[in-house]
Amino acid sequence: MSNVYHYTIDLKNEKKTDKTVVLKQVSQNNQEISQLEFPSNDIDVIIDTLHRSKRSLVGQDFEPNYNEEINPVILDTLVELFFSGISIADLSTQYNLPTLLIKNNLERKGIVLFDEF
Repeated sequence: MSNVYHYTIDLKNEKKTDKTVVLKQVSQNNQEISQLEFPSNDIDVIIDTLHRSKRSLVGQDFEPNYNEEINPVILDTLVELFFSGISIADLSTQYNLPTLLIKNNLERKGIVLFDEF
């Protein structure tokens, strides 16, 4: 049986240093834990590198589907939180969903969104 891993990406915000992104890999049985920390302003470079690595390993481009439907229970919660004043960017971070995916699902629910300034 091959190992199964769970991944998390978190933002560590310490007052004394710049924001740091923490990428963590944990095996299903919690026996193996690997962690990588890097400055948050390097996130675009890391993502680009991961996309290029996937293309070279798998031979295909990864294109997220921003038109998929979010689980209705989660979407109802997102709607309530959005109307309570929580920004789409914060919802994206909290629920680990792309901002555009959340926007598209909110608009399908009939919510008119304006660009944030």
